[in-house]
Amino acid sequence: MKPFVKIVTIIVLICFLAACAKAPAATEAPAVDSPAATEAAADAPLSAAEQWAKDNEVGPYQTDTQDWAAIEEAAKAEGTLLVYANSSKVEKAAEAFMEAYPGIAVQAFDLGGDDVLQKTIEEQKAGAFTGDVWFSSGGAELVGNVLPKQYVWRFVPDSVAGLISDEYTQPLLMARLGTSIFAYNSELNETCPITNIWELTQPEWKGKFFIEDPLNDASTLSKLLTIAAHADEVEAAYVDLYGSAPELDADTPDAGWLWLKRFAQNGPIPQPGGDEVDSAFATPGMTDSYMALTSYSNMADVMDGVLAFEPCWGVQPALGVQSQSYLGILNQAPHVNAAKLWVKFVVGADGRDPWAKFGTYFTDSTYEVPEGQKPLDEMMTMTWFIDEQYAYDNMIQARDFYLLNLGK
Repeated sequence: MKPFVKIVTIIVLICFLAACAKAPAATEAPAVDSPAATEAAADAPLSAAEQWAKDNEVGPYQTDTQDWAAIEEAAKAEGTLLVYANSSKVEKAAEAFMEAYPGIAVQAFDLGGDDVLQKTIEEQKAGAFTGDVWFSSGGAELVGNVLPKQYVWRFVPDSVAGLISDEYTQPLLMARLGTSIFAYNSELNETCPITNIWELTQPEWKGKFFIEDPLNDASTLSKLLTIAAHADEVEAAYVDLYGSAPELDADTPDAGWLWLKRFAQNGPIPQPGGDEVDSAFATPGMTDSYMALTSYSNMADVMDGVLAFEPCWGVQPALGVQSQSYLGILNQAPHVNAAKLWVKFVVGADGRDPWAKFGTYFTDSTYEVPEGQKPLDEMMTMTWFIDEQYAYDNMIQARDFYLLNLGK
């Protein structure tokens, strides 16, 4: 036999023997859901964070009921509470809390969402456990980074059992909801000048739409990504408007990303904040018609005559995006009982009062919205809930994509 043929024969024989080798039996390692695996997981040592959570009955170790008398007594012994928030109204809530629970000094910091996130991550990484309460949106980084690292723990007081739907307690308890909407100047238009968000990609709206800068505001970019995530509905809206399915570009995997590309190319005008967006498109007395992505809660300023805009009711495929402010207890919080008491208080009628205005939603089903405000159930049928996991997974790519196409 020739040498070459011998070599080939040997290789084939080896491959045959390897293929015939017996695979490890399934019983060699317990299945994930088997009793053996469950027992092994139960016996596995807890991390320091998990042990703290277990000792203090938060996160997966939370009990169905709480002894609030004991918690209040322990909270008063702790004497202090530090709240990291992204709302200026948190100071009013702190004042009301201290009136209700004298002896507990609250330091409530309005840090802004980005700083709440940064401060939490830095303190947790350094093991400098200072803060007690997370009271902020957090967005994509919260879901994709903070929670997986166990920097914040879920806590749902039994006082809201049956009042807040489970969907509003995951991954953390949602204190309130905010609605970002497509809106128009109501002095210059009797009705919304568009019926479909694809119209915002047409030439007549080039440079005529204001938005908080998505390149510098992760929350705004997350809202745009939420629209992109609903590719099927966005494509259906395209078909409704143009009569046929859109032709995708090489860099757009679906209609959602195609809309994002065309929207960026139409030159939306970035603003540093929401107040600047509102003044740019909805100041009374304007002569040029613009549109914007703004907050439904700013309808309170419309009622006061400070602004002049209306939501684009009925616009397809969605009016806007729902986002939320989360409540959680920071890992290894030094004043954990005071933190629990704060969570219970701020989702109650007295604690949420500083935020109770037209356009704001609370997840407590007993809350009655002001006259003229759409009920939460109705608003949820017209909006999409922010997809923070999708936003986290695509944030860097989307920022580059948006910048590459902006104004082209």
